[in-house]
Amino acid sequence: MEESLLSSGLTWRAALTGLAMCSLLVFLDISSQSIGSPWATRLTSDGFGNGALFLLFALILALRLLKSLGVIRSGLAPRELLIIFSMLILASAIPTLFLFLLPYVAGLTLYSTGENPSGGLVAPLLSEGLTLQDPTAAQGFFDGLGPGGRVPYGAWVGPLGAWGVLIGAFYFTLMALMVIVRKRWIEQERLSFPVAQLPLSLIEGEAGERPLLRNGVFWFGLAIPALIGLNGILHSVLPSIPIINLYTSIRIYRNSISLGFYTNFLILGISYLVSLEILGSILLFTLIAHVQMVLIMITGSAILDSLPRGPHAYPTNLHLQALGAMLVMVGFGLYEARGHLRNVFRKAFGSAPEVDDGDEMLSYRMAVLGSIVCIAFICWWLWMTGISWWVVPIFVVMMLGTFLGVTRILAEAGVLLWAPLSPMQALLHTAGTQMLGGSTMAGFLQAQAWAFPARAHVMASASTAVKLTYRRGQRSRPLLYMFFLAFLAAGVTAAATILHYAYHLGSYGLYGPSATGSYFMVKKHLTYYGSILSDPLVGEPIRLVWSGAGAAVMGFLILARSRFFWWPISPVGYVIGNLPHVWPWWWNVFLAWVIKRNVLKYGGPSFHGKARPFFLGLIMGEAVTASFKEVLYLLQYFLQEGL
Repeated sequence: MEESLLSSGLTWRAALTGLAMCSLLVFLDISSQSIGSPWATRLTSDGFGNGALFLLFALILALRLLKSLGVIRSGLAPRELLIIFSMLILASAIPTLFLFLLPYVAGLTLYSTGENPSGGLVAPLLSEGLTLQDPTAAQGFFDGLGPGGRVPYGAWVGPLGAWGVLIGAFYFTLMALMVIVRKRWIEQERLSFPVAQLPLSLIEGEAGERPLLRNGVFWFGLAIPALIGLNGILHSVLPSIPIINLYTSIRIYRNSISLGFYTNFLILGISYLVSLEILGSILLFTLIAHVQMVLIMITGSAILDSLPRGPHAYPTNLHLQALGAMLVMVGFGLYEARGHLRNVFRKAFGSAPEVDDGDEMLSYRMAVLGSIVCIAFICWWLWMTGISWWVVPIFVVMMLGTFLGVTRILAEAGVLLWAPLSPMQALLHTAGTQMLGGSTMAGFLQAQAWAFPARAHVMASASTAVKLTYRRGQRSRPLLYMFFLAFLAAGVTAAATILHYAYHLGSYGLYGPSATGSYFMVKKHLTYYGSILSDPLVGEPIRLVWSGAGAAVMGFLILARSRFFWWPISPVGYVIGNLPHVWPWWWNVFLAWVIKRNVLKYGGPSFHGKARPFFLGLIMGEAVTASFKEVLYLLQYFLQEGL
């Protein structure tokens, strides 16, 4: 057993190094967002693992330096490095969750008073155990305690413990679902997992390819974003130095729609790793979506709604299409995997001894039975928070469907999306307040912080971790404990860091959309749900038509692809193209499509492989440069504050 664990990379030094680096990553990210970096970049919340790649790169270079100096005799083995990176990428999903969860725990107490008319309507419907019971602690979280104030950690133990049970069950469900679909996605469909290719190449290398750190093409690619990032740093110090601007835009249709040309080397590099079919499909449907948006503006048929972190009015016609398309994509994917899923369930219930699950992170029995128990618990939780019994199963199906859909798109196309719409939005605006009931509004409010996938979320991270760490014939069960320890370390660090900054600086003084924005969002959401209780929102069944249209188009694309071998359009491009928050990436997708098409046309697969390290270098250069600027700013801040 010891030899098996060693060969799989599961060692004490890997575990301790991974846990320490997870805590460091979370601390750096939340500190950066709380203090207010001028670079507007993120170490974790971008969803691509910028900070994880930065720390992995720094660790590898540090080990090489120490080895060359004779300080250590051997570094970490490749399997150990893969486990450490997997722990880091999983920890990357924690800060975004906590930066939205903690303000809800405090804010629903602070704003649910008679002084706030909207809050007064919602307050009697909220579950008390999920919010702070001490109004002074809640007030201090937003206003700060001033010099000499002590963080009231004791007031947070109960609410965070209650939320921890839910988050633990939810995360186990997502991890179990990834175990259930792993064989289908990785071995049978052979999805490319573009985001996982850089750490794999950096640590293990490709067969027949020079090690990346000894490949001049890789370093050349890395140097381009590094030099542009250095230009930005120098410009901030010496404004007389002109800055290299990678963004421009043009306005179309009477200046109502912006078409951006934004060069992002990370997106460009990842896009090069994606198939031409998917890249072309993304471009096609992005163009069609722009045409649709123009027609919607001309006809005045926009369906206004808020985006998941809203609420602010935004035309959501395309989001509704994407939601219907995504749910059909997930449903059809499960149908196509029915043979594999049948084997999984037969193994789980003891009727298929010939099915081997010995090298999975979880046994199929534990994955299936555990996910059933956890989903039942989540349903009970939602019901206890006020959501009507008949709404709960619809809510959970939509929630898990969007998580699976977003993760599937990441594994196939390398694009990490927000959910098109949250289950709360889709149900509320379709059915209306009166049909759902007032208590359901309170339940929806308390689900805002966790029930839809943002860019950085656990299932996306878990899919990358499973891809990186799975090895046929090797014992993987202890990895699950390692990963949950990574979640625990990241969660404790996130909670402690957020509470420290909130109570010492005041939440209102914190920075940016993921910090200050989340604190103000609590009051906005509370006001919003209170307003639709006093003035009931009328449901709009027309939304079902838009989602139905998206579902029909996706069904046609899937059937065409399965029936005609020559069909050139990928269904995932339809979902991606219909989400406006992805539109700024179109220029990078276009550049990657043009470059890759001509490389394959004139250089063939051999030259395509030789060019691959250059684009891996672009990814690493963007991740390292963005992260380094954040760390540099933090060091400057800490030195100025004497910390």
